[in-house]
Amino acid sequence: MGYAIVGYFDKETDEKIRGLWKNLMLKEVDDYLYNSENNPHIKFAMYETLEEEQVIDVIRNIAEQTKTMNIVFKSYSFYPNEQPFLNIDMAVGMELLRLQSEIREKCDKFSKLLPIDFFDKGIWKPDCQLTREIDKSKLIDAVNCLYETKLPIKGRLVKIGLIKFHPAKQIANFNLNI
Repeated sequence: MGYAIVGYFDKETDEKIRGLWKNLMLKEVDDYLYNSENNPHIKFAMYETLEEEQVIDVIRNIAEQTKTMNIVFKSYSFYPNEQPFLNIDMAVGMELLRLQSEIREKCDKFSKLLPIDFFDKGIWKPDCQLTREIDKSKLIDAVNCLYETKLPIKGRLVKIGLIKFHPAKQIANFNLNI
């Protein structure tokens, strides 16, 4: 089991990304996210283990002190692992960088990080996962499917939360201060 601290989007943006998940499922690229218990999100940090109650209190406090923010999804990308996964990338703004930095600063002390550096300062890239791990032979189908949805997609980041995975399960989420 692992954990992630995540950011959730406004209803319209959530529905657009769910539409991408659905199209990828219908094209038989990947159905995991579409059938999961989770909502589209960006990950601020990922942990092997954490003290749930302490982290929930921290993210509740951060949410109360953080305003919702405009976001823009601007491009698609993939991580070229043995079994790649695809994302939709967000433009990076100072508000978002500050939020991710605050989450790491306040939650890391109650957690054990996964042994990856994707969430370190200067490396973190905000994106929303569109597939889990897919067979390389599905990449062309995935690209063709994503090409049908024109970018940019403009929306709002409206919540932060905690999830447990695999399978994905939402533990808690809190509205950002409007």
